[in-house]
Amino acid sequence: MNTKAYLTICALLAYFQGLPFSARASSATTYNIHEQESLQQTGSASFSNGYTPLGGFYVSQFSMVAAIDTGGASLSAAPILGYPNGGSITFSTGPSSAPNWATGNGYHIYHWGAPFATQAALNTQYGTGNFSLTLGNATVTPTLSLNTVNPVYPSSPTLTSGGTWSGTNLLIDPTATTVLTFNTSSFTAYSAATGSSTSAAQIKFEFVDSNLEPISAPSVSQNGLGKSDPALTSFTIAPGTLVPGQTYNFQANYTAYDTVNNASFTGTGISGNPVGLAGELTTTFITIQAVPEPASAVLLLGSGLIFLLKRRRHLAH
Repeated sequence: MNTKAYLTICALLAYFQGLPFSARASSATTYNIHEQESLQQTGSASFSNGYTPLGGFYVSQFSMVAAIDTGGASLSAAPILGYPNGGSITFSTGPSSAPNWATGNGYHIYHWGAPFATQAALNTQYGTGNFSLTLGNATVTPTLSLNTVNPVYPSSPTLTSGGTWSGTNLLIDPTATTVLTFNTSSFTAYSAATGSSTSAAQIKFEFVDSNLEPISAPSVSQNGLGKSDPALTSFTIAPGTLVPGQTYNFQANYTAYDTVNNASFTGTGISGNPVGLAGELTTTFITIQAVPEPASAVLLLGSGLIFLLKRRRHLAH
C-alpha cells in the first residue's frame, strides 16, 4: 500500500471514532480536535498496540485528528488548522471548498488526520497548547486547547464476556443471541462529566467493514453537554446479524473531551451555535469470526462424503 493510501485510511479511521456528539442531529457547525490511541484486544486480558484489520494494512497506535462538520454546507475557503508550535495544515477540499468526505453513511464533513508510531513523534510534530481553526470567512478564529505532550488517554474498553477467544480472534455463534459486555461501567471520566458544560465523554460500539466504515448503526451513550445517558456497557448481536463463516471488525470507542468552546461566530457554511471539542480517545478493536461455517458448505461436504461412500461400494462390487 502506498503512503497516500495509508495516511488516508488512518485519517478515515480516526474520524469515524471521534465524530462530535449529535453532529448528525443538528445543522450547527461542530469542530473537533483529538488524539487517539488504537489497541487490539487479543484475549480476555491481552492487547497489542495498533491494529491490523481485515484490509491487511496496519493502523498506527497513535493518531492526531481534526474534523469540521457543517452538515454538508460548504465553507467559503478551505479550513486551516494551526498548531501550537506555529505550523499549520490546510484541509484538502473539493470544488468551491465543499466538504471533502462524503459517504453513504450520511457523513459530509471536512476532515484531516495523521498517524504516528509513537507518542513522542506526535508530540514533536505539534507541540502543546492552543490549536486554531480558520473556517471560511468566520467572524472569529475559534481555538481549542489540547495538551499533546502529556495526554491522558481514557481507559481502554475491554471485553469481559461474550463469545469465545480462539487465538487472537473472538468466535461468535451467528445463530444465537450474543451479548458483548465491556468494562465501561467503571470509567471515572464518564461519570465525572455529569451535568458538565465544559467537559463530556462518549462511549460508542459498532461494526465496521474492511475499510473501517460503519456497517451498522452504532450504540452510543453520552454524558455532559446537556446529556446524561447511563454508561453503555454492552452490545447485543441478534441471530442473523452475522453471516456464518465471515470475519468482522468490531470497535469500542471511549472519548473524553476536556475542552469545550461554545463561542459564537458566523460565516459562510457556519450555522447554529458552533461547538468545539478537544480531548483524547481510546479505541479497542476486536476481530470477530462467525462460526459455525455456512450450512451450504456443510451440505456440500456431506454430499461429497455420500458420493465417495457410494463409489467405494460400487468399486467393491
